[in-house]
Amino acid sequence: GDAQQRGISTFMAEMLEASSILQSATKRSLIIIDELGRGTSTFDGFGLAWAISEYIVRNVGCMTLFATHFHELTAMEGKKKGVKNYHVTAHKAPGSNVLTFLYEVKPGPCLESFGI
Repeated sequence: GDAQQRGISTFMAEMLEASSILQSATKRSLIIIDELGRGTSTFDGFGLAWAISEYIVRNVGCMTLFATHFHELTAMEGKKKGVKNYHVTAHKAPGSNVLTFLYEVKPGPCLESFGI
């Protein structure tokens, strides 16, 4: 999180964490990133998420789990070797607001965001 009393905003904390990950990761690392770019505007957040994930693919080459709400990032699968999209499944009952998480991981991008 942030540390406002020390002058570290949410965005700065996120960038410091990302920098630390990129500087210390090796091919044998497992990187887990959740919602990178949340402290920015949509376009800035997407740009950061794309650049950081591309850097990991090109320069680090380790296993990475990158959870994001930027659906555009799923296009990287067709552009970068070794990138695969997966999503966690959910079932939305037709004609209702009932959402059931199925706790299954399946190949491909998520086609819908539930904003939860």
